[in-house]
Amino acid sequence: MPGRAASPAMSENEFDITNALFQNDSDSDNEAPAKQAKRQPKAAAPQQLDFLNGGGDDDDEDDEAFIAETQASANRKASNLKGRTVKKGGGFQAMGLNANLLKAITRKGFSVPTPIQRKTIPVIMEDQDVVGMARTGSGKTAAFVIPMIQKLKSHSTQVGARGLILSPSRELALQTLKVVKELGKGTDLKAVLLVGGDSLEEQFSMMAGNPDIVIATPGRFLHLKVEMNLDLSSIRYVVFDEADRLFEMGFAAQLTEILHGLPSTRQTLLFSATLPKSLVEFARAGLQEPTLVRLDTESKISPDLQNAFFSVKSGDKEGALMYILHNVIKMPTGPTEAAQRMKEENASGKSSKFSKKRKRSDDKAINFKESPTKHSTIIFAATKHHVDYLYSLLNEAGFATSYAYGSLDQTARKIQVHNFRTGISNILVVTDVAARGIDIPILANVINYDFPSQAKIFVHRVGRTARAGRTGWSYSLVRDSDAPYLLDLQLFLGRRLVLGREHGDQVNFAEDVVVGGFPRDGLSQSCEWVNKVLDDTVDIAAQRSVASKGEKLYLRTRNAASLESAKRSKEVVSSDNWTALHPLFNDETSQLEAEREKMLARIGGYRPNETIFEVNNRRSGKPENEEALTTIKRVRTTLDSKKKRAQEAKSEFVDDDVPTKSGDADADDAEDGAFSDEDEAGEGAADNMSLASESDLEVTFSSYNQPSNKKAKKEASATSFQNPEYFMSYTPNNTNMAEDRAYGVHSGTNANFAQASRDAAMDLLGDEGSRGFGEPRTMMRWDKRHKKYVSRQNDEDGSKGTRLVRGESGAKIAASFRSGRFDAWKKGKRLTRLPRVGEAETPGLGADLNHYRGGRRFKHNKEQAPKRADPLRGDYDKMKKKNEAAKERQLGKFGGAAAGGKSELKGTDDIRLARNLKQKRREKNARPSRKK
Repeated sequence: MPGRAASPAMSENEFDITNALFQNDSDSDNEAPAKQAKRQPKAAAPQQLDFLNGGGDDDDEDDEAFIAETQASANRKASNLKGRTVKKGGGFQAMGLNANLLKAITRKGFSVPTPIQRKTIPVIMEDQDVVGMARTGSGKTAAFVIPMIQKLKSHSTQVGARGLILSPSRELALQTLKVVKELGKGTDLKAVLLVGGDSLEEQFSMMAGNPDIVIATPGRFLHLKVEMNLDLSSIRYVVFDEADRLFEMGFAAQLTEILHGLPSTRQTLLFSATLPKSLVEFARAGLQEPTLVRLDTESKISPDLQNAFFSVKSGDKEGALMYILHNVIKMPTGPTEAAQRMKEENASGKSSKFSKKRKRSDDKAINFKESPTKHSTIIFAATKHHVDYLYSLLNEAGFATSYAYGSLDQTARKIQVHNFRTGISNILVVTDVAARGIDIPILANVINYDFPSQAKIFVHRVGRTARAGRTGWSYSLVRDSDAPYLLDLQLFLGRRLVLGREHGDQVNFAEDVVVGGFPRDGLSQSCEWVNKVLDDTVDIAAQRSVASKGEKLYLRTRNAASLESAKRSKEVVSSDNWTALHPLFNDETSQLEAEREKMLARIGGYRPNETIFEVNNRRSGKPENEEALTTIKRVRTTLDSKKKRAQEAKSEFVDDDVPTKSGDADADDAEDGAFSDEDEAGEGAADNMSLASESDLEVTFSSYNQPSNKKAKKEASATSFQNPEYFMSYTPNNTNMAEDRAYGVHSGTNANFAQASRDAAMDLLGDEGSRGFGEPRTMMRWDKRHKKYVSRQNDEDGSKGTRLVRGESGAKIAASFRSGRFDAWKKGKRLTRLPRVGEAETPGLGADLNHYRGGRRFKHNKEQAPKRADPLRGDYDKMKKKNEAAKERQLGKFGGAAAGGKSELKGTDDIRLARNLKQKRREKNARPSRKK
């Protein structure tokens, strides 16, 4: 066979099979003989082509199979070649991190970045300010620690910290320090922890040791900044971790003061579970052209999520919740499988009380991939009092339940959430404030016990389920007073409103808003059980009373629904389909139940044509009341005619004078039951509610205080001096004043933070009070000493009775921050001044930072005798015994060699020297006097 020319170099998408086809040809000159001999045993073709026997029917199939297998093997080899530039998409190796950091990431157990890490780290590496929306457990700590270590690289000998991480609590700061230590093992970076409760003197030494990274709480860091007069001009990297909790806990003034001292060239990162309006304003003021990073799964409803809305009365909500858990979700009672498995292992002795690996064994007993189970359910309540009440009620019913709310202790909250994540409990009862930072990877059901007042809160709640291709359900209890919020949600989602069984069985729970009632028999049985528990258990009844009082405050402080939805809700609630049986309960026995429900609805909605006076008069049959009966009939006829004329006038006014909007079109379609998916008004409403820019709002909608009727328009035109026909404005109509005056925070690209934050902004009500998110308390109290009202905020933050001074930014801070303790510390250390920012560091001042790099931290073991016993005190005998014991040990001020004092025993040389000195003095004193 003649020789074949060498094939050209293969591209990434091509492969050459000529070596396999002509591997037995001695004339082939594709490769050198040595290389060919070297590769001969490795490249064994899985199939041999038979050229001698001719081609059969299976030749084409064999060729296709051979080529496919050769291509697959080539792809496998390409992934293992060394020096190849092709890397796995989305991995840490593709982010340009150094080798030491990659080793630390691998050692910690990170193989693939989480979604928030994959979106955030590349943006941070480009030196952009970032606002990231991430919950606890989503990997947000590593999302800002990994770029920080990559940017700082190694310890700087110049004085000045370069990284600052502010956390809302001591526990979260400790957790962040642990992550920094683990990911920074391959570097010599120094990190310090500054939290309240620790010694100020030790923290003075830490800051004097020139740390690279400072992890602190805002209050203590501001105290040190003011006390030590710190220069923050060297900081390049600032992180506000869980910023929503920072504002909720009242750190707004401290953050403003700290932000004022930071340089303008810094890179600022802000991570938060939610984005309230106060946080958006803070981001606009403190960040430069920020980029909003949030996950689509958290901001949108999954198409695999199915929703069911149930109309209930206020007194039947507890029974409705029990009916959903028992009959709809079919929640099992008693301990879960994970709890039983852990109990069996503890009983068998695998996790002994004195075992060092007890915690690890508890975690290994549970497979995190299998838990939470298919019954895992989150129940959202309005206030912390509702959470306590529902937790007690569900425990009484036998369900494995956990709970969490905002004011719950951090350790207790961690334990409760851990039990739910590991499958020890199936139900988690939470408030919106507590649930905003909880990340649950696998969730089956969401129950809205209290219907949310904003559509964004509903999306935030149900966005936790139906992830990663899984199906999920959300169940919402809707009272008559919650109907306006339900209609707002229906307009926000742009979906069809289905009441009861008005559309028969043609309903889609994933694409429609389906509303209906419960079966009366099952609901009545659940309500009877709840009433029995309340009668038998005094504690649960008391909790319900407290929850009802908290609900009154919650209803007064929640946001109001739109006016159009409030008007439309009256007609929706008054319809018969509002309380009709929900299509979810379609089974064999539902037909009889539906007929029974219709009969009861007709009986309940029956209204006689005659008034009560006419009915009573007809029953008595007395002839003397005939004149009164005639008068009442005449009055009723007059009222009916007036009501009919008013309805006709109203319908004419709506048809002629009021322009039709998308919301009105949706309302009419919902009333007529003829809503169409192809309706352009409905689709436009959904698009406008999802994304809208300021220019679109200004062009599309008028001002909010624009008059709505003709009379108001006349009054407005009479008082205004601007005649639209002759008035000439001093600015063009197409000029945007906000952009012209540089009010915007965007750079003209599509990545507009103002627009993105407008869609993501969401304010949550507090779960134990009427104070809104980030709002200061306005309650006052009478100060008897100064004879005036003062704010109660001073009582809560510990500054009661202290003087406040103005900081550099103008915010009021406690005067105790300038106490002079740093000057006393410098005097005790005999330091005239510390090195300024930019100067070379002093090695001796960094001894206190050895504990970060793994060195031993030495502590003194000083023992001191107690004070002298006071005979007038009640513990005189006890103190006297302590003093006697100290004297025996010869410690403290009683002296002795054991206390470090000079020994009184003299040696031979000391005695000889003392004799000579004594002899000289004697001879000197024995001389005769010069006086005669």
